Amino acid sequence: MTGSGKDAIRRGPAALHSEAKRQASRLFPVLLGASLVLAGCDAAEDTAVATADQAATAAAEFRQTAYRVRADFAAPLNADSGWAADSNTPAVVRADHPFRLRLEVEAPEDAAAQQFQLEFRRNEGNWEPLAAEDFPYPVKELALNFSREQDTSPAETWNLIAGDASALVWQQEGDSGFLRMTAHKGPLLALAQYHTHWEPIEFKAVMRLPESSTAGILFGYRDPDNHYRLELEGGGALRVVQRRNGSEAVVQSEDVGVKTGQWLEVAVDWEGSEVSVAYEWDPYIQGPEFTWDLGETIDESPAGLYLPANSAADLRLLEVSGATHTPRASIVSSSAFAHGDETTNLLPGSELPFAAGAGINYADTSPSWSASGNHSEWEFPIVVRYFSDHANINETGDTFEFRMTGSDGEPLASAHLARVTLEVPEGHLGGTFVETPTRIGPWEAENGDLYFIMEPSETDNVMMMVKSTDGGISWLEVDGANRPGTGDLEGVGSVHVDGSIHILHQTSDHVFYHRFRTADSAEPDSWEIRDERLASPVEPPVQVADIAVRSDGSVVGVYGNLHKILYRVRSPDGEWSEETVVDPDDDRDLSGPVLVRGRDDVVHLAYTGLDGTAWYRSILPNGDLTPRQAVAAGLGTEVQDAGGILPLVYLTDSDAVSIIYRLDNGELWERRAGGDGKLTEAVRVTDRAVVRNAADAEQVGADAIAYGADVHVLFIEEGTNRLFHTWRDGDGGWSEPSLEVDGETVLWVRGMAIKQSAEGAVYGYVYDGGSFGGSGMNRYAEVPLTAR
Repeated sequence: MTGSGKDAIRRGPAALHSEAKRQASRLFPVLLGASLVLAGCDAAEDTAVATADQAATAAAEFRQTAYRVRADFAAPLNADSGWAADSNTPAVVRADHPFRLRLEVEAPEDAAAQQFQLEFRRNEGNWEPLAAEDFPYPVKELALNFSREQDTSPAETWNLIAGDASALVWQQEGDSGFLRMTAHKGPLLALAQYHTHWEPIEFKAVMRLPESSTAGILFGYRDPDNHYRLELEGGGALRVVQRRNGSEAVVQSEDVGVKTGQWLEVAVDWEGSEVSVAYEWDPYIQGPEFTWDLGETIDESPAGLYLPANSAADLRLLEVSGATHTPRASIVSSSAFAHGDETTNLLPGSELPFAAGAGINYADTSPSWSASGNHSEWEFPIVVRYFSDHANINETGDTFEFRMTGSDGEPLASAHLARVTLEVPEGHLGGTFVETPTRIGPWEAENGDLYFIMEPSETDNVMMMVKSTDGGISWLEVDGANRPGTGDLEGVGSVHVDGSIHILHQTSDHVFYHRFRTADSAEPDSWEIRDERLASPVEPPVQVADIAVRSDGSVVGVYGNLHKILYRVRSPDGEWSEETVVDPDDDRDLSGPVLVRGRDDVVHLAYTGLDGTAWYRSILPNGDLTPRQAVAAGLGTEVQDAGGILPLVYLTDSDAVSIIYRLDNGELWERRAGGDGKLTEAVRVTDRAVVRNAADAEQVGADAIAYGADVHVLFIEEGTNRLFHTWRDGDGGWSEPSLEVDGETVLWVRGMAIKQSAEGAVYGYVYDGGSFGGSGMNRYAEVPLTAR
C-alpha cells in the first residue's frame, strides 16, 4: 500500500529576487568605476564609503567559498582522494551513478545558528530544492522489528502515555518472537520513539489478536485526548475512531470479520483529510482496502498503539513510511558515513579558522551549525538520473549547478557555484524493468531500430516504449505524449509482428491490450491501440500475461485469475471471444503462462501449477486445446515459483518448442515438444543454481531465444548474481556457461536475436544491474551469435 506524495515548496520568488539583487551588487563596482572616470576625483570619498559598506555587508553574510566533486562514492568522508576534478572546477558525472559534492562555507561574526540545504538547477533553468530521495530504490521506511528480542528496554523503545512497562513483554516463538502488549484494568497507549528526516504518511503493523480483544494504530496524534485510531476488533469490524477533547466517536467502520489467532497486516496512510486503510490476512488473497474523507487535515504525528482495557495483542512489526519520488536529481544515502559525521578541513578556499561541518546522509537539511567567524565543510551524496518521474529525461551535456541556502531559505553568496556536466554511458537505459516472466524485447525493426518496454521509475509506473537507432548505444522514449494510461506494470507480455508490437498487460484489476507501430510500419513510432480492456478477473496471486499473433492477425492472449489461467482470442477486426478457462476441472491453482506461435498457427502454451508442477499443451487454430502433458514436478510451491518457466522458444526448422524451467534446487532443465506434441526426455541446461524472484518479480532470472537450430540461454547465478550465457547446438548438449556480466548485481534479463547488427547476428539483451526493484540500472549488451 503506497501513500501519495506531498512535495513541500520551501523557497519561492523571494529567493530568486534575492539572487537577482546579489548579481546586481556584483555589477555595481564595475559601473561605479566607470562613473569615476567621468566624474573625476570629487567622487573618490563617496566611492570609499560605498566600497566599505559593501565589504561590511559581505562580512555579515554566510558565504559558500569553495567546492569539489568526488567521483569515488565509497571513499571515507574525509579522505583526500577519489576526486573527479580539482577544487572549484566543474566535473563530468555519469547518469544514474552517485557522486559526492563537498562545499566550503564561511560564517560571519555573531552569526546565528544555521541549518543548510541544497538547491539545484538544470541547464541554467529555475532553482529547485534538492530533495532527499534514495537511489536506486527510493525507500523511506523505518521498521521497528519485534520478531526478535530488543536490545533496549520497552521504556526506551516506547513512550508509555497510559499503562506501564509491565504491559510490554517480549515472547519467544520458535526461532523468533514477538512483543506481547496487554492492557489490564485501564487502556494501554504507547508512542514509538524514533527519528526520521522525512514526514511519515503511512503506519503499518503486523499483529495477532486473541479472541475478544481490540487493538489500534494511533495516527494524527496531538495528545491523549485528541487523536485518531485505526482499530481492529477481533472477529468484527475495522474502524476509525476519532477522539476529541476526551470524547470518542466511530467515524468510519467496515465489518470485515477481523481474523483472530493469526498474524495480520494492517496499514493506514493519509493525505490531507483523506485516509486509506488496507487489511491483509492471507498471502494469496488480496485483502480489502478502504478510503474515507475525515473532513479535516490529519496532523503529522508519531506512530503508536492503543489497547482498551482487558485487551491484548502480539506485535511483530511497526513500520513508518514516507512518500517517495524519483526526481531528476536528489540527495541519496551513503554507506561511507553516517548523517552528521564531522568533516575535516580538505578544501583550500577559506583562511578563517576551521570548525567541523558534517556529512549529509539521505537528508535534505544539515545539522545545526553556529561557529561564528569560522569556516566549515559539508559533503552531500547526490545522483543525477537518466529517466525520472513523469518520464523526464536528462541527456548527455546537460549541466547541473548547486548552491546552499540558509535557515531562512535564502541562498548563500557564492564565490564558486558548484557545477557538473552529465554523461549518459553507452548502452544505458536507466528506468525500471517491467516485472514479467515473458518477453518485453528488445524488438528489432527491419531497419535495425531497437525497441524495449519499460517504466521511467519505480515511483511512476507508466509504460514507455524506448528506442535505439544506433544499435543499443543510446535510448530515448518515442511517442511519450500518447503512451498508455494504465500503470501497474507487472504482468506484461509482448510480441513483434509485421511492424507492430502487440502487448497484453494484466494489472491488479484488469487486463489490457496495447499495440505500438515500429519503424517498419506505415505510421512509425506511434501508439496505435492503448488501454483496450478485455477482462477484469479476480486478482491472481501474481499478475501474468502473454500474447501470440496468428498469421491472419488474430491475437491470442492468456492471463490469470485467483486460481486459474484463461485465454481469449481477438479477431482480425478487433472483437474478443469469450474467455476459456484452462484446466477448469483440475483442483490445482495455475499460473506462469508463456506462449509462442508455431507452424500452421498452432499456439504453444506452457504453465505452472502452484503445487510445483509444469504443464504443456497447444491452442489449435479452431480454438481447441490439446490434452495437457506433464513437463516436470519439483519447481517449488511458493508464490515466487509461479513464473518458473522461461519464455518459450520455437525452432522453425524442426517444428519444435523448447520448454526450459527451473527446479526448486535452482537448476535449469529443458524438454522439447515436437510437431507431433510428444515431449523429449529432460536435459539439464546448467548445474549452476539460478536465481528466482531476485527483485520481487516471481520469475526465473533467465532468458531463452532461438537462433537457427540453436537455443541460447542467459541466466543469473544464484548467490553471486553474475550473468552467464550457454547454448545448445541442435540436439546436442549444452555448452559450458561463459561469464558475460561480473561485478554487478544482475536481477533481470530479457533479450532477442538481433540479426541486423553491423558485426553480424547477436543476442541483444537488456539487464538490470542492481536496482533491487528501483530504477536507473538497466543496460543493453550483446553476445555474438555468428561465431557459434
